[in-house]
Amino acid sequence: MRKRFYRPKDELKKLLVIKIAVCIVMLIIFFSLLVAYYASHLTDKANCLRGPARDAVLTVCANGGYLSPASFVGYHSYSVPFYKDKDVENVPSMEDVKKGILQYLKENAPECGDDIEVRIKGDDVKVGSAFSHTTIDVDMKEIYDEAVKLYTKQKDTSVISLAELARMAKEGDYIMQINANNDTILYLLSFTEEEIGGIPVVYSFGIRR
Repeated sequence: MRKRFYRPKDELKKLLVIKIAVCIVMLIIFFSLLVAYYASHLTDKANCLRGPARDAVLTVCANGGYLSPASFVGYHSYSVPFYKDKDVENVPSMEDVKKGILQYLKENAPECGDDIEVRIKGDDVKVGSAFSHTTIDVDMKEIYDEAVKLYTKQKDTSVISLAELARMAKEGDYIMQINANNDTILYLLSFTEEEIGGIPVVYSFGIRR
């Protein structure tokens, strides 16, 4: 007849506690590794986007809110868009600005992934996803608003008032460069207080009458 062995209840309780403790430790290790993996992945993506995002903002600003303006003139390294080309107005919206930044990243940084968003709020530009993004410390909206304000003042003006332009530049906290040639006027606004990687943001646009 086979003998049956019975373990004391206290010993069974100890074994159960040990098993539970081992399971808890294994779960903690698993989730720690999982969190470390995703944290590393998110950090890598943010680092991947940092340089291209800076270049994207600088390029789109230099091109007057566009990546590739439909109507423009080359001026030094800038593609200066015509916000008014004779009787046709083509002023970008903030959505156009975001699309330009996003398109730059798709063309120049495909290795950073395709789940990228551009958010322009407050005094910075966030590029990436909700959990993994890089932040460009530049007030894009203020820059855009100052440029559109200047354009609105100048689009129907036949005579350039240097005093008025100097006043607007001082109020907007930027340095203005004007290039007038026959029926074309180009405006380049250098926002010295808004720098990206030590480079002042330049915003340009033109008017052709």
